[in-house]
Amino acid sequence: MYRKILVPLSNAAGSMDAALDAALFIGRVFGARVEVLYARPSPENLILVLGKGFAGTMLENAMREVQAKIARDCQAAHERMQGHLRQAAAAGRDPEIVWREVDGPADKTIATEGRFADLLLFAKPKHDGVTDNVWRSMFDAALFGTARPVILTPFTAVRPIGSRIMIAWNGSPQATRAMVAALPLLRHAQEVLIGTFGLGDDIHADTERLQDYLLMQGVEAKAEHLPASLRETGSVLLAMAAQFGADLLVMGGHGRNRLRQWTLGSTTSHVVGLATIPVLMVH
Repeated sequence: MYRKILVPLSNAAGSMDAALDAALFIGRVFGARVEVLYARPSPENLILVLGKGFAGTMLENAMREVQAKIARDCQAAHERMQGHLRQAAAAGRDPEIVWREVDGPADKTIATEGRFADLLLFAKPKHDGVTDNVWRSMFDAALFGTARPVILTPFTAVRPIGSRIMIAWNGSPQATRAMVAALPLLRHAQEVLIGTFGLGDDIHADTERLQDYLLMQGVEAKAEHLPASLRETGSVLLAMAAQFGADLLVMGGHGRNRLRQWTLGSTTSHVVGLATIPVLMVH
């Protein structure tokens, strides 16, 4: 059961409307509290950045200007959220919602705060360079730094979420964690499909064990195998999800540790980049 849904925000990172819409939809289904977390750069970080090119009075003026802009951006985000909530209340979507502002680097803030949420929710950003980098650091911190499930929605709002769910299943620990994390949504789904891949000779036995486990959890699921090579897996997963009419894809959030920083694996990266439906992932 989901009791707390966290929606992380930062300056111009992602689509607030799509993220809030999805969070309110899921929050209403489960009676969960939606917490909107706005991360602002700390004054200490601003000094480090600005100090490289400014000094004295110029540094002080630049600091004031940047801090004023951060305050304006934060206020604008809060006002936009309030407007979105008024529309949601008028439409009958009224879970408890909390707004929080936290000073500090967005990625570190999310990695810390996200551990105390049942579910984190992001929306894709528009592709505009700097914003993408900010958003990607936040998303990576959520997926690789919290050990919690993360739902990524498209830039535009999608509803409903979770009526037809596809599970991408390869028997890995990441896929297992994602499936277990999605159980509350799976129990509410009208139809569930298991898309299996990469299981070798044990594919049928492993799939049957998963179906039996889900049935014990009150979830009836059918299964299909993806005849895909490793290089094609992401495309085939998305194609199968589209053919099934899925409005949520559940999959493991695979990654690689490079120079002490986690990066998305090829299949996960492909799905994150091209999915047009919400995707629930756990690393």
